[in-house]
Amino acid sequence: MLKLTFPSLMLLLLVTAVSSLQAAPVSAKVRSAVQAQAQQQRSAVDAQKHIDQISDATQATLNQYLAIAQQTDQLRNYDDQLQQLIQAQQAEISSINKQMSQVGVVEQGLLPLMLEMVDSLEQYIKLGIPYHLDERLAAVRQLRDAVNDPAISVAEKFQKVIQAYEAEIAAGRSMETYRGELSSNAGTRTVNFLRLGHLVLAYQTLDRSQTGYWNTQKHAWQVANQYADAVAEGIAVADKQAVPDLLPLPVPAPEAGK
Repeated sequence: MLKLTFPSLMLLLLVTAVSSLQAAPVSAKVRSAVQAQAQQQRSAVDAQKHIDQISDATQATLNQYLAIAQQTDQLRNYDDQLQQLIQAQQAEISSINKQMSQVGVVEQGLLPLMLEMVDSLEQYIKLGIPYHLDERLAAVRQLRDAVNDPAISVAEKFQKVIQAYEAEIAAGRSMETYRGELSSNAGTRTVNFLRLGHLVLAYQTLDRSQTGYWNTQKHAWQVANQYADAVAEGIAVADKQAVPDLLPLPVPAPEAGK
């Protein structure tokens, strides 16, 4: 069903009236007035169409504005989340920097401690039984150079120091025999050495004519031929040529605490 607006209905009535007036004899003034009224009604219809177009354009603009406003809210929320993330990262960076500064303080304290440990190890080797003395002291010198080397990390330095101590501890739990040169007042001779941990370092000439041991109290070699059989048996055990047995060897007595 065709729906007519009020201006359209008025225009239709005026057109009908004009047609009726044209059919009847009317005066020119009346005809002119009716035509003017009809023109006004047509102008009103055109104006209404223009208003409708403006209304549609305004609604489209409003919809676009609402869409942009929604996107703006989403961007604002995203920006807030980014700000929170940045703040969290900054807090983490600050924490890491603080930890790194603390690590620097710890490292500064570790360096003199490690040097002190190296000095103590060297003193222990010099005061103990002199097995593989040159090699062990050379290892200590290399260890000290490593601790003083700025190119080596603190963690690696500390690991090297610990490994050196572990090697000495392991040697204290082991038994070995090896051949080497013995220097004394009688000259230099090739002998077989027998080491029992860090307690006993004995020697025996190859022809078994002389046996002796390192006297830790006098810090010198001492001839002790009464231990010839025990040392010979200990050398055989260390070479895995004999079954382990109790050996009457000169073990130094523990010193009384001061």
